Amino acid sequence: MEFELTQVYSCPRCQMDTPHFVMARRGDRVGVECSQCHTSSLVNQDELNDHQFQWEEELRQILNSLEDHIPEE
Repeated sequence: MEFELTQVYSCPRCQMDTPHFVMARRGDRVGVECSQCHTSSLVNQDELNDHQFQWEEELRQILNSLEDHIPEE
């Protein structure tokens, strides 16, 4: 997975899945900042990638279920 400027992560302070700004990287650790409450967190890269993947997968499922409910013309 390529690094993005933001990645969705569950903020330990505001308890929301929000975009987090990637601030720094060192080895397998990533420093991120919550876009909602500006709390900084130090996260393992694999954990961040897993959370982003799960969030994207959930979003895909929601969008697919909406497509199933669109009437055909």
